[in-house]
Amino acid sequence: MAVAGIEVAVVCEGYAPLPLDDEFPSTPVDWDAERARYRWMFHDERSWAWHVHAFALRTPSGVVMVDACVSPFPPYAPWATHTAIEDALADADVEVDEVRLVVLTHLHADHSGGAVVDGRPRFPNARHVVHPADWDHFAGVEDGKSYAARRAMEPLEERGMLDLDPDDREVWPGIHVVHAPGHTPGHRSVVVEGVSDTLLFTGDLLHTPPQVARPEAPSSHDDDPALASRSRARLMGRARDHGWWVAVSHFARPFGRVGVDGWVERVD
Repeated sequence: MAVAGIEVAVVCEGYAPLPLDDEFPSTPVDWDAERARYRWMFHDERSWAWHVHAFALRTPSGVVMVDACVSPFPPYAPWATHTAIEDALADADVEVDEVRLVVLTHLHADHSGGAVVDGRPRFPNARHVVHPADWDHFAGVEDGKSYAARRAMEPLEERGMLDLDPDDREVWPGIHVVHAPGHTPGHRSVVVEGVSDTLLFTGDLLHTPPQVARPEAPSSHDDDPALASRSRARLMGRARDHGWWVAVSHFARPFGRVGVDGWVERVD
């Protein structure tokens, strides 16, 4: 899709099934009703299709990536369908040398694991934006245990390619970062603002559509569920009230809006 003169392409590595029972530890969910409304969300009766998306934004002044996919880290569950990141980038018409900025919403490997491969930056001409709270939080944690890509990304810091400014700000013309902590301490969302349209990239504010209707419900995926719920409610409320488009990293159909009774997917 295109918003504010910026073409947005999905870089999808595929999906893995994750169990429904793990999603909402303290909130009853009518999964049959959710299945009737969002059939594309489900892998089978007991699991949902956890997609791994990054987004490529083709702007007048260069290509900006929102997140960098998971490769070469393993996914959380065996892939049901998988596309190598090189092929996923090619499908989105992205050449790594033309990327000028990579905004990493947080440092879990499904969002940042593709930034560095074999000790070398995948996007050699790009500045990489990371919130310092995440950079510090994951500094002493083994990647394999946390699914964080922090240690693998140290070559970016050594090469001066890392931007650790903590402020909410414009990082590229028309593209802003917004601190939305709770999923991780430094978790951010990204807002693309135009004259008539705005697009919110949620990062991991959302994993499944029921969270849109019930942003206050704690999620099993969040480091601090209460704080994440407040961040989710704040930004979902703004998206609903202002009619923003929304792009979700883990939805099979990633583009939509926040309606009065939940997620409304974009229909081409």
